[in-house]
Amino acid sequence: PADGDGGDGGDGDGEYELDPAAQVASLLAPVCATMAIVVYLLKTVDAAEQPASGFSEIMVYQEHSSDDAATIAGGVALNALAMVALLFVVTSGLVLLYRFSCYAAIYGFLLFSVVGALFVSGSELLRGVRDAYDPAGTLPDLAVLAAAGAFAPFGTAAVFWSDLGCARRCGFDLPRSRQTSLVLISAIIAYNLTKLPEWTTWGVLGAVALWDIVAVLTPRGPLKVLVETAEQRNEPIPGLVYEGHGIKLGLGDFVFYSLLVGRACLSSITAFAACAIAVLAGLCATLALLPVLERVLPALPISVAVGILFYFISSSLIEPLAAFAADQSLFL
Repeated sequence: PADGDGGDGGDGDGEYELDPAAQVASLLAPVCATMAIVVYLLKTVDAAEQPASGFSEIMVYQEHSSDDAATIAGGVALNALAMVALLFVVTSGLVLLYRFSCYAAIYGFLLFSVVGALFVSGSELLRGVRDAYDPAGTLPDLAVLAAAGAFAPFGTAAVFWSDLGCARRCGFDLPRSRQTSLVLISAIIAYNLTKLPEWTTWGVLGAVALWDIVAVLTPRGPLKVLVETAEQRNEPIPGLVYEGHGIKLGLGDFVFYSLLVGRACLSSITAFAACAIAVLAGLCATLALLPVLERVLPALPISVAVGILFYFISSSLIEPLAAFAADQSLFL
């Protein structure tokens, strides 16, 4: 979700006296950077040679090209429910821990997740990039692990520097390093999600967008409860949140935006361009609603809905028309 005052969603009591264009740009830039990194990895790293995504383990149904439409539809629905169930368990668990002030457990889980993304998944991706540019393998695996091992502690420290009180005790903050690390974490997770089968990806995106609405807008939605509890305590929301100029966006939004664009990139340049524009336009529309509705808003539904629509329009209409025009030597 997107939050006008820095929460995990969007609300209207934020610092709207800031330049609106600067506020929007402060989130569009990192979202574009995350999408660009995912596309770069998809074009550079041979995904077929990388280990399967850990997200595949929670998928109930494994797609096969020989499956009929009914089997695929039912399987995709099960996979989407599995992903939503995972999100429900994680977010509800965080809410319960926060309700009972179990900060050690919350930050322990978040630290484990960040280290896993930056070191474990990061080293695998570095190895893939190394193989793409150095197929002979002159740079040893040990050097790749050393690079990931050197960056992971720094990136993890930057992410939690302020949350754990280090900025106050040391007298300085690391905002740029934190933002960079959050973008890299989002890109790594999104890249791993692009390994999900195509129809499962679209089903998961649609289901997650609906879950975002439930989690943020319903009276007892876990993200809504989390934001309200943090406001009552006058505390920052515990979680991985990217802060722009007076607006914050949950890292999950970065991940699923980039997953959508990355999946489109695997199809064609036309689909990639259409989906990238759709996602950014949807984000702008969501941000524009913040000062109007003055409440926490889910950041995924508009972007995902428009992005999926644009994908299927481009792949089923625009590309066939372009191919036909090319075959007939027709030019506009």
